[in-house]
Amino acid sequence: MKNIVIESLVNSQKVAVLEDGKLSELFIESSSSKTVSNIYRGVVKKALKGIEAYFIDIGTEKLAYLSMKKNENIKCGQDILVQINKEAIGTKGAKLNTEISFAGRYLVYIPSNDRLTISNKITTEKERFRIKKIVQSIDKDFTGIIRTEAVGCSKEEIESDILELKEKYTNILKEFRLGIGPKLLYKDLDFASKYIKDNVNDSVSKIIVNNNHKYEELKSILVNINKEYKDKLILENNKDVFDLYSVQSQIDKCLNRKVWLKSGGYLIIDKTEALTVIDVNTGKFTGNSNLEETVYKTNLEAAVEIARLLRIRDMAGIIIVDFIDMQKNEYKNSLLEVLNEEIYKDKRKTNVMGMTKLGLVEIARRREKDSIDSYYLQECFVCKCGESIKSTNRVLDEVEKEVMRIKEHTSYNTVKIELNNYVVDEINKSYKGKIDKISEKYNVIINIDKKAEIQHEKMKIIFNS
Repeated sequence: MKNIVIESLVNSQKVAVLEDGKLSELFIESSSSKTVSNIYRGVVKKALKGIEAYFIDIGTEKLAYLSMKKNENIKCGQDILVQINKEAIGTKGAKLNTEISFAGRYLVYIPSNDRLTISNKITTEKERFRIKKIVQSIDKDFTGIIRTEAVGCSKEEIESDILELKEKYTNILKEFRLGIGPKLLYKDLDFASKYIKDNVNDSVSKIIVNNNHKYEELKSILVNINKEYKDKLILENNKDVFDLYSVQSQIDKCLNRKVWLKSGGYLIIDKTEALTVIDVNTGKFTGNSNLEETVYKTNLEAAVEIARLLRIRDMAGIIIVDFIDMQKNEYKNSLLEVLNEEIYKDKRKTNVMGMTKLGLVEIARRREKDSIDSYYLQECFVCKCGESIKSTNRVLDEVEKEVMRIKEHTSYNTVKIELNNYVVDEINKSYKGKIDKISEKYNVIINIDKKAEIQHEKMKIIFNS
């Protein structure tokens, strides 16, 4: 059975999926306002043919960008319906699209499309035909994508999804026609709520949250899917749920350069700018039979663990796996078969390219965002030699969790936290507002002080009554 643990902190929101207590997936979303998939009424401010771009005022600080391709007839001053498909980064505004799409639980509705397509992950022809026939019997003009989640669902479930999606679009068009000028017309769910909406089913035993607002939001979503599902929801308000459900300790193990396997073998993971290299070793595992059998069993266990780590650490690009050399072709084929089966569980597009004579396997995984490593780790600011230390994001999370525990177990309303000079400088430079929000959230006055003698990874708590 699965448990889903959602940790809402000032700096981030995290979703951890546990299968029989073991971490199988991890997602992190910044707490800064998410805008991807939001829909706006925008006003065209500039048209620059030299770079084939329109610049659109959608009511945000920076003008957003829209490509001229497929949008040649737009004129300056015109109101247009747009959707964000890439967040604003640095000095660049958000990237827009005029092809509006809405993701439901089983379908994606794309009104401007001219056809209905089916997810490639639905491989059974009989099921592909069944679902498509159901959709067209409900609404022959429905256009968009049938999602993988539609496998096995009933006509009633699909019909409910179609009605909800089309009603959403109708309401947005009404809002678009009312008034003029930039306006937010539709705000998409945050990742945690969207994940629950798309993935909750009978295999999910518990959904644990540590924020009352998120609890109420998820309860409403679950009731719309299945009234009984609301009983899966558990509120651990303002508690360290990643500690309570042994999530953080598992994350820390996964982030190590050396990851131990249950048998006693281990993986060494080295990340470069161009690729990630994973080396498989037998380590302490000697097995009970011959060497070839021991190597084969280590490689099989490594294949399962590597597929899990790709999802948890969100590794992307080119991954080279140096499996231990095996002589028997049947063992090599079996290993690739197991690796492909485990990779298939990954929702991200991932390809296994086969094995060389030296036992090297190349895996290509689509890059969609920064890896989890970039949230928890950063290059050591002292040696600058590629060694990783705790990131400022991680330190901020730990500060909030300490304040959380102080609020729950003591009566102190003022606390001084001593940190390494570099960390305090980083917080004051880029994260000062986060400390203020933590203070406000728990009604505790937080004073951050520099102490050169404190290690970067540590903090010292001093209580004031």
